[in-house]
Amino acid sequence: MLLDAPTFELTLTPEVALGIVQKSVNSKGWKKYDVSDIKLVYTPFYVFTFDISAGEQNPSGKAALNAYSGELSDFVPVLMDRPLKKTRNTAEKFEAEVEASAISSQEAKASAQAKVAAQVGAQKDQVTISAVNKIYIPFFRVWVDVADDTYKIDVDASLGAPLGAEAVPARQKGWNEATTETLDKMKTPGGWMELGGKTIGEAGKAVSGKGDKGNPLANKGVQTIILIAVIAGLAYFAILGGPAGKTNCSPDALYAKKPGFFEAGGILPNSIGNDYYEIRGTCSFTNPSTEEEVKCARITLLADGQPTRAYAVVYTQNPIPANTNTPVVKNFVLNWTNIEGTNFDLKYDEC
Repeated sequence: MLLDAPTFELTLTPEVALGIVQKSVNSKGWKKYDVSDIKLVYTPFYVFTFDISAGEQNPSGKAALNAYSGELSDFVPVLMDRPLKKTRNTAEKFEAEVEASAISSQEAKASAQAKVAAQVGAQKDQVTISAVNKIYIPFFRVWVDVADDTYKIDVDASLGAPLGAEAVPARQKGWNEATTETLDKMKTPGGWMELGGKTIGEAGKAVSGKGDKGNPLANKGVQTIILIAVIAGLAYFAILGGPAGKTNCSPDALYAKKPGFFEAGGILPNSIGNDYYEIRGTCSFTNPSTEEEVKCARITLLADGQPTRAYAVVYTQNPIPANTNTPVVKNFVLNWTNIEGTNFDLKYDEC
């Protein structure tokens, strides 16, 4: 089908999209779920730049207006900065739905102006909209039946970002599951660092008396438990060495910020102009399991220790064969604008 504006060629298949959804749902603790439907959808957006005149500060940036729903998106401009191939036709291999443009090109600038003003709390006449361009974004739209409800997850067919997966609630783990998960994490250095950070934080609460006084473990006995766990962990790595982790993401050495005596480490973003910043790095994936898997990682920018809206998604595209210890390495680029902070860092999670 010929479109009235450009779109991106697909880089994902429905199978890869379903694999990404599976990992997103599994990460919330749900092992059993049903996929009620999946289809390819082309959603129209108006991508634009905006400038805000608000006293001494005059922030600017890029955003996109969903021409079908009228919602703003800060994800679509990320796609525009990627070296993705464009076309005017929908994919030939799959049956596709093209969503209607409820907002016309003549209405786009005024609608974008009103949406941006409402989002940042400015007056409408303080917002200037320019460089408006229409584009269609292809998504594999997946409906998932889980947690006694149905959730819509849009996996963009270019980068594989699972938009809407955050709405799926986390499943409360039982004692046996929590114990098994903890033991599994103890098998990897990354897992031990995660557990160690949580344990030290709880220990600090217990020692300072700020912990849960109703919890029978919120006393000095916790320190003994911590010591036993740490000693067991050290013995594990000293004797067995511990297997390598399945997924690891890190920024390129160019962006590494060395820790000082009074200053923690982190990353040094690279300015690419117009208040835009970027971090480049790599993710390596292995698959020690007994079944082939599509691997996916979501890298999130932390500003002063808090997660931000800036993220990147990287995936292996093709399933990694079972029992693969040779890493499959993929590059990622994370960029952002209008995020304030003094110290920046990255965190990554499996999708």
